[in-house]
Amino acid sequence: MKGTLSALLLVTAFISLTATAEVNVSVTVVTTQVVSFVDELFIGVTLDSHLLPISQHWGGLDFNSQKVQSLAKGLSPCYLRIGGTLGDRLTFDPTGHGTEDVNHTFTGATWDAVNTFVQDVNWKLIFGLNALKRKEGNWDPTNAKELLQYNSAKGYQLAGLELGNEPDHFNETYNITGTQLGIDFYNFKKLLQTIPGYGITPVIGPDMASVTGSRTPFFIDFFRGGGDKAVDRITFHQYYTNGHTAQLSDFTDSKLMDKLVSVVETGLGVSRRTNPLTPVWLGETSSCYDGGAPGISDRYVAGFLWLDKLGIAARMGLKAVLRQDFYAGSYALIDTDTFDPLPDYWLTVLYKRLVGGGVFSVAASVDNSTIRAYAHCTKPSSYYGYAPGSVTMYFLLPTDNTTSMTFPQFPEQPVDVFWLTPVDGLTSKSVALNNNQIKLVNNTLPELRPNRMETNTVTFPGKSFGFLVFPEAHVAACSSQ
Repeated sequence: MKGTLSALLLVTAFISLTATAEVNVSVTVVTTQVVSFVDELFIGVTLDSHLLPISQHWGGLDFNSQKVQSLAKGLSPCYLRIGGTLGDRLTFDPTGHGTEDVNHTFTGATWDAVNTFVQDVNWKLIFGLNALKRKEGNWDPTNAKELLQYNSAKGYQLAGLELGNEPDHFNETYNITGTQLGIDFYNFKKLLQTIPGYGITPVIGPDMASVTGSRTPFFIDFFRGGGDKAVDRITFHQYYTNGHTAQLSDFTDSKLMDKLVSVVETGLGVSRRTNPLTPVWLGETSSCYDGGAPGISDRYVAGFLWLDKLGIAARMGLKAVLRQDFYAGSYALIDTDTFDPLPDYWLTVLYKRLVGGGVFSVAASVDNSTIRAYAHCTKPSSYYGYAPGSVTMYFLLPTDNTTSMTFPQFPEQPVDVFWLTPVDGLTSKSVALNNNQIKLVNNTLPELRPNRMETNTVTFPGKSFGFLVFPEAHVAACSSQ
């Protein structure tokens, strides 16, 4: 019934396995209550600090490339976080003249290049300062001040500043406790308030490598030490598994996907004890740590972990997810040699174009290893012309079974299909939208138009994923966006 949805959010499913192993699923979504809300900056990207030193020349990334700029603009507006392990070894030297340690020094020219880029592509820069510059046991802000003064003189804007990367590793080597880091953050916040132009710059952290198990006490102590009064965004990192040992089957493993839930629960649980209103982010995240899984983390199959992560994060109330990374490593969004967009790039573009702020719970009476479903209000935009009140759902089908989905809520309504499949197997570096391979044309993003179907039942192959938009859903909770 057009414009009318049930009172409770429910996804019911019934399965009948035929000789062709087809799964039939009836999906009913009741959207009377928004469980969370995300904004257009929900997805951000990262560049690793190891690209900054004089010796690296940004690892070959050409900020002036028309292709790179077009791809970056396709993700805007977007946070760019520059951070990583080497960030806690770096020193800023405005000129670099006479610098001997070219592997741990970055210059004003390097800073100029990235700031010009983010301005050109409508990104917002977050930078991680070196927390291992110490003096008498406390963080020494001398070099950070030099960078901030240079930044002010150039008129560059910062969307946030971090202090240290994965500091829960510090205690193992440098005897820096969570309490001490909280003190450092508190002093950093006070320092920023005394420097003209930085009084309201968000302090972001602590960028924990992990918040579970033996790392939880460090996280708790950070807030007790003064971090609770310093942070404007709370961050921790998450990866599913080791890139050196990951297998192809890991990327469609629902049990592995579900492990994110307990990580987020712990992170939110600790954060909300002292900072119930402070936004919590996945400040760095991807499929596999240690650079990703070669030949897998940048291929079509990686989209299962990436899309599911976005769904879980939004549903559980996280406010940003920063993807490691835009360039470099085996989990990049663009190819290191050619700058060509990889499958997760296109998935991210579609998410940014289609998925709006209001988030709805989705439950199923079947095991979520069969179908994983998420629902949002559709993003209002002139690009596709969707009116407020539309609903976007996205699905992952991690099994080999062909799946037929029926939506009795939306009888006699059209559905716009944006379904992504590999061009050549799960490890394909190319992806098709509705069976048409997506390609750049003259360094310009294609339109990425849907197939409109006048039916409330759609069928898709196993081990695939995509988006469905119901443009005539008329959901009241989405009408005010």
